[in-house]
Amino acid sequence: MKKTLSLLLAMVMLMTLLSGCGAKQASNTEANSTAEKEKPSYTFKYAELNPDGHIMAESGKQFAKLVSEKSNGRIKIEVFPAGQLGDEKTMYQTLQMGGGAIDIARGNTNSLGDFGAKKLTLFGLPFIFRDRAHLWNVLDSEIGEEFLGEPQEIGSGMVGLFYLDEGARHFFTSKKIAIDSIEDFKGLKLRVPTNDLMTDTVGALGVQSTPISFSELYSALQTGTVDGAEQPYSGYYSNKFYEVAPNYVLTGHTYSPSIVLMSESVWSKLDTEDQNLIMEAAKETEKWNRENIEKLDSELLEQIKAAGANVIEVPDKTPYIEATKGVVSKYAAGSEKYYDAILAK
Repeated sequence: MKKTLSLLLAMVMLMTLLSGCGAKQASNTEANSTAEKEKPSYTFKYAELNPDGHIMAESGKQFAKLVSEKSNGRIKIEVFPAGQLGDEKTMYQTLQMGGGAIDIARGNTNSLGDFGAKKLTLFGLPFIFRDRAHLWNVLDSEIGEEFLGEPQEIGSGMVGLFYLDEGARHFFTSKKIAIDSIEDFKGLKLRVPTNDLMTDTVGALGVQSTPISFSELYSALQTGTVDGAEQPYSGYYSNKFYEVAPNYVLTGHTYSPSIVLMSESVWSKLDTEDQNLIMEAAKETEKWNRENIEKLDSELLEQIKAAGANVIEVPDKTPYIEATKGVVSKYAAGSEKYYDAILAK
């Protein structure tokens, strides 16, 4: 009888203990769920110059998708393509002022020189990258990581999140202007991104840089306000520039990567967990972009030819490299160790 009673008491105590553990576990789960619900929600505006369907716009959407998934929808990113939120300079200035109208923007590394980012400017030097493999060897290295941190390091009010590959840039000209050699560029009026590096690069070829907003470039080509411009395959095709400027010269003069930036004021409001979440999505977006742009480039060149463009190969780029040596010397001055390290990758 005593043994039976002892056994019953032991069972009661065990059930009580298990019940308590279960309650504690349920309580912890509930607490974690509540904590997640209590974390603030965000909606960020992401500015992109190119239209829907362009690899840069699609990369922005992929980033937004990943951030939403990783935050269970708590952090939303709205992508505004086709220059809806302004040109590149306006985007950077808005980020510097604290975000709101624009919280995240995709620009080109060569345009950040005018905002004090001397290291990132090196990526825009003419003919610094041999090919796509070389570009990504650098971006994935300690050099790429260091340069990505430069906007925040110099106090620009912007934080570098990740790089994107848009492809090498090539010149294109209107129907009336044929390009058979480097000499044919002299005296032309070309639209290039409005920064000192690109102005000096085309100036070394005898070209007059004409400031035109990217959103107005098609009509400027159509009316003859400019004789041409320069874009990678993706920008040339998706914006249908082949309709008004069908001479596409494969110079590959610049292969500067894009960079996605966030307003430092907005970034600093995020806790460490959310910052890590965004950077995780950033790295995955880089990988997605790299895999897709490589396949896309080969397809786009065929589509450009099929659209009627006169694609002009440049088998020997030596004249262009020689003509722009002074530009390299000017912008690499004081950063020779970085320049040499990039070439060696």
